[in-house]
Amino acid sequence: MPLSRPRAPVRLLVRVLLVGAVLVAGGAVIGPTLGPAVAATSAAPVPVVLVGATGLRWTDITETATPTVWRLVASSSVGSTQVRSARPVTCPADGWLTLSAGIKATASAAVGGRDPLNPGQVDTGGPISCEPMASVVQGRVAQWESYLQVQREVEGAYGTPGTLGDLLAGAGVCATAVGPGAAVALADGTGSIARYHDRWSTGLIDDCPVTVVDAGALSESLDLRSEQLATLDALVADIAASAASGAHVLVAGVADPSGSPPPLQVGLEQVLGRRSPSWLTSESTRGQLGIVALTDLTATLLTRAGVTYDGIDGAPWAPDGERDLTTAQTVEDRRDVGQLSDVIPADGPVLGAWLATAPILVLAGALLVLIARRRGYWRADRPGLTRVALGAALFAAAVPTALYLVTAVRWWEHDHPTLVLGAGTVAVAVGLAALSAFVPIRAPWRFVVVLCGVTYAALTVDGLIGTPLQAGSLLGAGPVYGGRFYGFGNVTFTVYATATLLLAAAAAQPLLRHGRRLAVAATAGIGGLAVVVDGWPSFGADFGGLIALVPGVVLLTSLVAGVRLSYARIAVVGLTGLVAVALVAWLDYLRPADNRSHMGRFVARVLDGDAGDLLSNKLQALTASLTSPLGWAELLGFGLMTALVIRPRTLGVPELDAVFAAWPLLRPGLLSLAVTCGIGSLVNDSGALIAGLGVITTAPLLIATCAWWTTRPAPLPVAEPVAVAPA
Repeated sequence: MPLSRPRAPVRLLVRVLLVGAVLVAGGAVIGPTLGPAVAATSAAPVPVVLVGATGLRWTDITETATPTVWRLVASSSVGSTQVRSARPVTCPADGWLTLSAGIKATASAAVGGRDPLNPGQVDTGGPISCEPMASVVQGRVAQWESYLQVQREVEGAYGTPGTLGDLLAGAGVCATAVGPGAAVALADGTGSIARYHDRWSTGLIDDCPVTVVDAGALSESLDLRSEQLATLDALVADIAASAASGAHVLVAGVADPSGSPPPLQVGLEQVLGRRSPSWLTSESTRGQLGIVALTDLTATLLTRAGVTYDGIDGAPWAPDGERDLTTAQTVEDRRDVGQLSDVIPADGPVLGAWLATAPILVLAGALLVLIARRRGYWRADRPGLTRVALGAALFAAAVPTALYLVTAVRWWEHDHPTLVLGAGTVAVAVGLAALSAFVPIRAPWRFVVVLCGVTYAALTVDGLIGTPLQAGSLLGAGPVYGGRFYGFGNVTFTVYATATLLLAAAAAQPLLRHGRRLAVAATAGIGGLAVVVDGWPSFGADFGGLIALVPGVVLLTSLVAGVRLSYARIAVVGLTGLVAVALVAWLDYLRPADNRSHMGRFVARVLDGDAGDLLSNKLQALTASLTSPLGWAELLGFGLMTALVIRPRTLGVPELDAVFAAWPLLRPGLLSLAVTCGIGSLVNDSGALIAGLGVITTAPLLIATCAWWTTRPAPLPVAEPVAVAPA
């Protein structure tokens, strides 16, 4: 029977949450960073020259092949540039158009729908053949109208080519383009380019404060590449020699069609006459592994020229701490980071499939053992296979956490990165499984406390310190794919939400013996901290995750408090996430433009009337995920899992019903998780992937718990069952 006296705890919870929200909002946002919603500006305009090339990787930079660039590394800010555009492969025209728009763009409409495995990426339907760069005829880019039309037609491309040129012209700053790619980058909204030259000559650098040079595309042929690198290096040497002291010389790869995702490129900024060795960072990437985005180049050119900007995805390059490595060590470090682009796309799916398939096969065996024991086909005095199955379930439950923790060993810096990644993941997962198996907790929440506790602690700390565990993880490799560079992505959100809600249910259960207030406080504390870590722009910055996690936390807290749920209250719970994300996004918008996360930039787009294309892009990705065969399978598994939680005995799993009897708050925890994953699947572009991941992360824990609790040799003491309100 539901209890009818929980209103005082609920009122207390509401007050605590409101006061906490005000304090956090006031201290973390309004205090240090509140300011008018103005565009970013640089302190003073300075001459800036960008030398952009297709396929310029750190493996190309050597003391003999590129002596000038090698010398500049010693005194420059350096990083690795992610050049992903709207297509999986970034052709030269894609890269230069993205630079022009300040938002991912594409040069071709010959693409299909969404990739069901990666709904945020367009599916080309086959190999891509790069189009030649458009020529410049009578001061105008010849194919400009077709470029504009492509952005309107292609899902995933919502930038406006000509943005960079229009902003420069609007501020009265002239710019010189050298080469066809540079013309595309600097053309205005009509495709016109005021100052264009086919080839570089020394005197051009004095014409305008902004100069962009297309250094061409590097061939994959070693002989041709050596010659092209020598030509590029000579070009950089001439520019460095002829530019005035204090000028900013930028050398960067702007495209690379050799792989999907495109390999990380060179990123280097030299202030002539100044020695300042450092790493590169930007607000759009927050310096994860020294990686910056292609769209950051747009913001960098504008701010170096003293031009205000807003409404683009990038943020200006900035130095990030003193770099005390030698040139050789610096280049080696960048090459190591570049291995992320090789290992994760090539070997990651194989490793992930092995890590997933092996435990699933043993888990299937575990289910068969449980069924056989129930029907008397398996003798209780033969526990060997049961223990193996239990170990497999614990290993499967520990793999997601291990895939984050293995990043701490920086596996990409080793000579055999794939081996270190695979062996390290297995070792960590085995260690976590063993810890959960031998920890002296004799209660049904034993495995949840250990595995979810470690996951919750690791990801909470990771979120608070800038999410360094995400960049090198197979589950959070946004910097490699040019997606999310910082914060919690959809996969991380699902893992974190699972750990949060199940851990809260485990922590609250024994506290109910000492009073419902303590249980409510524990649930609200664990869930509230997770909400802040996942959703706050300085931490997880997870827009869709905040919408989904808040209702789950509120629902679980209400059920722990014994609140009777009516349709009206359920509706209010569902709206709490929207209220929370609206508040956080608005506070983020109040910060200066170059300090905003994607939350604040979205509010800016809404206010400017430019959010339609972005929302359409997200909706198309969501629809593709929900309607694909894989999406249907994920939704079916999610539906079956939810039905099993509601009616375990009816569906033939009395073991789960026995666990619910010993751990009454587990069912509310699972139902709250179902609500979070369900909402998450409807508001994130990953769609059904979140529902599927919710099942994958939860099922091994439930199987392990059922196998251990219902086959233990003797009855174990459990918490006194406490009635809670049904969901």
